[in-house]
Amino acid sequence: MSELTEGSGVGIRKEPPVNAKSPYFGHLGALAQAQVASNLCFKVEVAEGMQVTWETMLVDGKLFVEIPTGILPEGSKEGLVTLLEFAEERLHCKNVIIYFKRDRNNRSSLIKTFMFLGFEVVPPGNPLVPNIGDLIFMAYTILSDDLSD
Repeated sequence: MSELTEGSGVGIRKEPPVNAKSPYFGHLGALAQAQVASNLCFKVEVAEGMQVTWETMLVDGKLFVEIPTGILPEGSKEGLVTLLEFAEERLHCKNVIIYFKRDRNNRSSLIKTFMFLGFEVVPPGNPLVPNIGDLIFMAYTILSDDLSD
């Protein structure tokens, strides 16, 4: 932490310009330690002056996306579609995996919304995701364009 001095000579504490990380990234940390991982922050402008931010972690061809707490801001669907396109075209991901707290009030509507977008609920114990009991994981599988398999 650093001290900044304003013109009047009064010092103000200023936090370093670092994104606050989700406590759930700590849960995914064990997964990340075993493999190469990158934290990515996607800021998508969905309309003039309206920006949607997604905190993510890229691990072994899978992009883990934290769904923020509370009500999703307007434009989130468009922002997520942009993120899915980027994950496929630029990051060459095999899966995009969203996750959120199991005890959320809007859990049912979130599941329905993401299923509409092509996500599937990942059952506990599936090797695709870490075993974290208080989180729900949903996966979107990116199909390869290679039809020769």
